Amino acid sequence: MTENLQELKAIIRALVIEVGDIKERIEHLENQGLKHNLHKESLVGKPMLIEFENYENIGRIYKEGYHVCNVAFGLTRDGECLFCNALLNKE
Repeated sequence: MTENLQELKAIIRALVIEVGDIKERIEHLENQGLKHNLHKESLVGKPMLIEFENYENIGRIYKEGYHVCNVAFGLTRDGECLFCNALLNKE
C-alpha cells in the first residue's frame, strides 16, 4: 500500500510540474498575442487606405479584361459581367 501511495505522490508531483509548464506556455502565448494585437491596433486609420488600394487594383484587373467576381475570378472576359459590375459598383 505504501508503494501505491508513493507512486500516486510521484504522479501528482509530475502533474503539478506539467501544469506549471503549461501555465507558463499559455502566459507566453498570451503575451505574444497581446503584442500581435498591439501591432494590429497601430494600423488604425490605414485599413481604409488599404481597402481603397485593393479596390483600385480590382478595377484595373477588370479593365485589363479579367473577371473580378467570385463566379469567374481571373478568367478572361469577352464582354461586360453583371457580377463584376455589381462588385465594382458596390459602395
